[in-house]
Amino acid sequence: MEQIKKALNESAVARWGIMLLVSFTMAANYYFYDALSPLKELMTELLGFTSSDYGFFVAAYSVPNVFLAMAVIGGIILDKIGIRITGFVFILFMVLGGCVTAYGSSDYFNAGGIGYHFMNSFAMGYSPALKVMTLGFFIFGLGAETSIVVISKIIVKWFKGKELALALGLNLAIARLGMAAALIVSPLLEGLTWPIWLGTILLIIGLLAFLVYMIFDVKIDRQLKRVKSVEEVEEEAFKFSDIGKLLTNPSFIYITLLCVTFYSAVFPFVKYAPDMMVNKFGVSREASGFITSLLPFATMIFTPLFGWFCDKRGKSASLMIYGSLLLIMVHLMFAFTTITPYIPMFILGIGFSLVPAAMWPSVAKIVDEPKIGTAYGLMFSIQNIGLWAFPMLIGMVLDYYNPNTITDLKPKEFTSIINNDYHYQANYTDRGGTYIPDQEMRVAVTIIADSLEGKVVWNESHNVKTNDKGVYNLNITKGGKAFYVDFTTLNFTQDTFYVEVKDIKKDSEIILKDRYVLDSDNYIIESVYKSSFGDLVSDKEIKLELTFFDNEHDKNPVIREIIKTKTDTEGKYSMDLSAGKISFADGNFFNWTEDNFYVEVKTPLNYTNAMIMLAFLGVLGLLFAFLLRRTDKTSGYGLELPNKQ
Repeated sequence: MEQIKKALNESAVARWGIMLLVSFTMAANYYFYDALSPLKELMTELLGFTSSDYGFFVAAYSVPNVFLAMAVIGGIILDKIGIRITGFVFILFMVLGGCVTAYGSSDYFNAGGIGYHFMNSFAMGYSPALKVMTLGFFIFGLGAETSIVVISKIIVKWFKGKELALALGLNLAIARLGMAAALIVSPLLEGLTWPIWLGTILLIIGLLAFLVYMIFDVKIDRQLKRVKSVEEVEEEAFKFSDIGKLLTNPSFIYITLLCVTFYSAVFPFVKYAPDMMVNKFGVSREASGFITSLLPFATMIFTPLFGWFCDKRGKSASLMIYGSLLLIMVHLMFAFTTITPYIPMFILGIGFSLVPAAMWPSVAKIVDEPKIGTAYGLMFSIQNIGLWAFPMLIGMVLDYYNPNTITDLKPKEFTSIINNDYHYQANYTDRGGTYIPDQEMRVAVTIIADSLEGKVVWNESHNVKTNDKGVYNLNITKGGKAFYVDFTTLNFTQDTFYVEVKDIKKDSEIILKDRYVLDSDNYIIESVYKSSFGDLVSDKEIKLELTFFDNEHDKNPVIREIIKTKTDTEGKYSMDLSAGKISFADGNFFNWTEDNFYVEVKTPLNYTNAMIMLAFLGVLGLLFAFLLRRTDKTSGYGLELPNKQ
């Protein structure tokens, strides 16, 4: 017994240090999984993804765990050959999946790079980008779920009989810090590829962190094996009959069904939540990610707190009931109210803390430790049925109940809009064609070159409101916020303009006035940046407002945009036109012709039916939580008792 006391897991510093180390790997996993959640709208704009395409891409994560049972197989492998080899191999799969996903989204690949033509040679209904990114997310999912099983077993190995629920709660809190970071950081990065590559880099660092853990795992295994008899080791060996025993255990069945229904109502929701914020509440892409990040931030606070409560006071089965009730309430709030989204998102964070904090330590009470890998793997595989099905179902529900979202205006119609000073009027209706009055919404407008490629030359958004008859009005190229303009496609009515550049960080001080001649091969403005004393300023990030005027005297603005740039070592900076956000544009200066362009006007998606579907999942989860608590009274597992007891 003396040797056990000297084992590494008896040291509080050692076991909490291990928890932090492996939790980083899990946080990298969570970051990558949600790196594209705030960018669904951008995937539509840049890659042409529909809601169904997006759901298909997200669902690919769960395919290996549903149809190949990889989480179960991974759990069995874990129990058979141990933590080290299993963890390394499956985390490596995560890294490979990240690289493939990033490549599929890259400009290089989509411009005809390696593999593009092959991916375009089959399943023509799906774009090459969708196929490669889906393959990458498939490979990532192949490793991600089993890696979570591995890390969960590591926590149980080091904390069972000690602060197990608190450790699992903190592990989840740190992991969800990765989720929160993805929701906040991804919209701030340029395009789609950079957010994915950042996630991939974090996965690589997570793999290195696991290699460090392997050193400690070797040491603790040597310590613990000294105090185990041969009979004990043989008794702990995995048997395939263990799976049958698990599947006939009512408590395990109920907690697994709660797991699949509860997580299916949360994780797929997070994948669509930023897009719902944009569509229902009209917030920016950046703000949508921040609002959704309240969910993981709340779990970071409450999951360890509820874990500590389970360790000290118990009531795990009851906490799962309360968490399911909060889940139902939140989805119904999103479905039927327009209350500020900050409130339901924070409440969901509390619900999403209650259930996991109570559920995962409860599994360690129901299942013996040598079989815990198999049990977690089986739960994760069943859970992935929901994570596979519901992202696709949500996408299909959105497409089905939003058939009038996109209105294509053919060239002749666009010409009539031009002749009407770019004024556009339309009705906003539901699927049955009924007008929706007094609806505030964000409408996206895209002007596309009428070619086989459908090249986007203009992309902007407008905040509008329907009148009492469901009619809304907007002025295309005026009064909206343009996110992308392709200057090379526009035919300006004149080639000479006058440029004025203001430094926003210096109270809009004018730092450049110049005559500018449009060059079809070079839409760049270059100058030098000086301090108030006239000295050149090097290596400085600056935020500038660039305005084009049609002449030097009357100063009628043609285009105004905000551009972020940086000076070089000699104080020089350059501004690529259309590299920033256009805050004003006068369409009268562009040669739109009915033979060259058409317009796509997109009204917001209605998420009501999708939220009702997720609320129903919460109702099923509540039923299973009640059954679990009732069964626990006769099973003797003591789910309502303190974990330490």
